[in-house]
Order: sequence, then C-alpha cells, then structure tokens
Amino acid sequence: MQAPARRPTVSWLFFSPSGRAGRQVFILGWLFWMTLNCYTVASLALHQEDEDLFRLFSLLFFAGLTVSVASTMMMSIKRLHDMGLPGILVFVLFVPAVSFVMLFVLPLALDARAERHGPTSDWPKS
Repeated sequence: MQAPARRPTVSWLFFSPSGRAGRQVFILGWLFWMTLNCYTVASLALHQEDEDLFRLFSLLFFAGLTVSVASTMMMSIKRLHDMGLPGILVFVLFVPAVSFVMLFVLPLALDARAERHGPTSDWPKS
C-alpha cells in the first residue's frame, strides 16, 4: 500500500526544507516576512517615547527577525531544489558580497525541475 501524498501547508512552506518551491511562492514568502518586519520597525519608530510599547515592539522585532531568517533559509533551500541545485548552497546567503546577488538570482532563475526533490514545484516531497 502506498503512503498518502503530503499536502502543502503554511508550516511546510515556511519551516520545512523538503520539496521544491517555484518563483511565485518564493517571492510571496519573502514579501510576507519583509512586510512583517517592516511593520515592527515602523512601530518601533512610532513608539520611541512610550517605554513599555517600545520594549514590546523590540521583543516582537527580534522574535520576528529570528523566525524570518530561519524561514527564509527553508524557502531558499526549496527554491534551490527547484533550480536543481543542492540545498547546502543556502549558506552562501551569509557571505555579504555574494548574498546580495543570490537574493536576485533565486527569484529570477529558471526552474530546472529536479525530480529527486519531488515531482512538482510548490509541493512537499512525498
């Protein structure tokens, strides 16, 4: 008996390295985290005088930043899989001069359709 195929979920998209992610899903995931982080930065700027709110938004900013870095690494691994490249290349994002170029290459590069990471893009590996 064959195991049922896994379904794509939000937790799979943001926190799992398995499977592949196409360009559109990758870009929308990045935009989600950028929007969330921009909101907390704007809230920090607006509430500088109110010490309690400033502490709250500082905590939210650092928590959101930590989660978004981990999540974007997982999305980048899936995007690399979709391009036919190994996921270990995600650590190139931590090299300052190369990361800027890599952040433009990931969403714009064509898909190689690497079957070993799953039969289709935007779907977890079974």
